[in-house]
Amino acid sequence: MFKINAIQTRSYVYIFSLFIVLLFLYHIIVYSFFTSKVIAAKDSGYVGDLVRLSYQFDFIQLKKTENTLSKQHFEGSEYHGQKIDVLTIGDSFSNGGGSGKNAYYQDYIASQNNYNVLNIKRLSFAGKGVTPTFFALFNSGVIEKIKPRIVILSIGSRDLVPRFAIPLDWEYKPDSQLIDEEMKKMTPRDLISLQSEDVSIVNTANFKLPYFTLMYNFTPCYKQVCKFPLKESLFSNTTDKEILVYKKSVKGLYTSTPENVKNANRNLNRIAEMLKEKGIKMYLMPAVSKYDLYSDFIESNPYSKDPLFDLLEPLKKEYTLINTKKILLPLLKNGVEDVFYADDTHWSYKASEAIFTETKF
Repeated sequence: MFKINAIQTRSYVYIFSLFIVLLFLYHIIVYSFFTSKVIAAKDSGYVGDLVRLSYQFDFIQLKKTENTLSKQHFEGSEYHGQKIDVLTIGDSFSNGGGSGKNAYYQDYIASQNNYNVLNIKRLSFAGKGVTPTFFALFNSGVIEKIKPRIVILSIGSRDLVPRFAIPLDWEYKPDSQLIDEEMKKMTPRDLISLQSEDVSIVNTANFKLPYFTLMYNFTPCYKQVCKFPLKESLFSNTTDKEILVYKKSVKGLYTSTPENVKNANRNLNRIAEMLKEKGIKMYLMPAVSKYDLYSDFIESNPYSKDPLFDLLEPLKKEYTLINTKKILLPLLKNGVEDVFYADDTHWSYKASEAIFTETKF
């Protein structure tokens, strides 16, 4: 009996050891050829947020920081009392969110108009919101101190109604010293440096990658990302006629009702009037969502179109609307690739250049 148990024990040990070896080989193979391209591409370039959320490595469009324009904008820490023509306040689109070549649209404003452009990032103590950051800068006197001729408020189009149609804290006024201290820390971001590094070969992503890929065979939207077929190829890094978009851009369209858009416009007009009293002109730039811009090019699109720009365009405004959808849509119709990055929710330098060639100050 003892001899049989010993044989069985050795068999279990062999089986378990073989399982461990095979499992480790699986991790090595998947990590080396697939997963590392998604979560550990620090030395190669920036991988967009949609790929990092969906593990669809075929869409990777590596980007490295490159500035080719004649004049760059200032970040908060670089402001030392210079004359400022344009002040920008916004979300990731205003803060180099797409990375790569000429990641900041502000550099196109600066170069094409010979303007001094200052970008102030969303303040952390204001919850990193665009509206509380604006009110903090306005009510504390910081904007009056900077004295820009123009203020551009920018926000992703999917967030315009949720952020501006709600009751706003018009009196929000933090200590200006808090703002000064945070501005001193504001520098241009290198998104590549924020990516994961020293990631273990054995990690959960090695299992998520094949699982997520399998799930996209059964549903176009899984977790935070949707994958749709396109009528034509509109990205240079892949011959596949497919697109990745952020799920919230597809599922959050119900907020863009006529009443909500009117409420947002009413609040925006009030902000514009506040600035006008200081001799400052306001521009609003809703950054069109990737889904909204490409929706007409999605094959048999099962979802509704985003009505935001159609509802906002005809309303009476005290500010100047930069209609990014209206400017960028002709590029797609002319077959221009990479208006947005294939792997990201953000547009590329091609979009920034087109928008600020079209927009006159």
